[in-house]
Amino acid sequence: MNKKIVVAALSWLMVVGVTTSGFSAGSVAHGDISVFKGGQLADKLSGQNPVDEGSLMVCDGKCMIKSKGVSLVAADQAKFAIQNEDSVFNLYVRGGQLNYVVNDNSRKIAFHTPDGSYSIAEVIFNAGSTPVVRGYVQVNEAGETEIGVSEGRMVFATADGMKTVDANHKIVLAIADIPTGTVVTGGGGIGTGTLIAGGVVVAGGITAAAVIRNNQKNDDPSPVVSPNN
Repeated sequence: MNKKIVVAALSWLMVVGVTTSGFSAGSVAHGDISVFKGGQLADKLSGQNPVDEGSLMVCDGKCMIKSKGVSLVAADQAKFAIQNEDSVFNLYVRGGQLNYVVNDNSRKIAFHTPDGSYSIAEVIFNAGSTPVVRGYVQVNEAGETEIGVSEGRMVFATADGMKTVDANHKIVLAIADIPTGTVVTGGGGIGTGTLIAGGVVVAGGITAAAVIRNNQKNDDPSPVVSPNN
């Protein structure tokens, strides 16, 4: 388990960097959280604390993260990290499930997967209703990242083009199938650093293989938990 945490933490830091200068307000954590740096347990938080962005966090019980326009509720033993930028909220999920509530569409959300690939999503509020988008992010045992939307919609930029996910639908970001030693380049947005994961060198760009499931309702969506609960 420690080796996996080391790889996940290093991969995340190399992708998004360790500076938070692009977003001065920071993020706040509520609950019991273990913080890992360099694969080692660096701190154990309890109650309300500022988030050390870029560090891998493991939730002990249910915990919550509040950032500008975004609230996250993490399930027990969920492993994740966040990084704020002016135009993008970066969310890396190593394992487990997080539920999200977005009430500000001034920033996009980048969902980072355990293998280092990612997809950027634009939040779309439903017209004539409360401006909010709700859903969940879950990493299964196969390493696939499933993103569900329960209210509002999201438009994802994926390796296969733009994909719209409406309420009660989901998108699966499969493990990137890229030959060892391949150099993938792309521009703009996040991920402009260099990441080495599984023998793949990635410099920017979107490498997530996306499987859209936009014509079926979630048969077993995990319940979305409101931050107010």
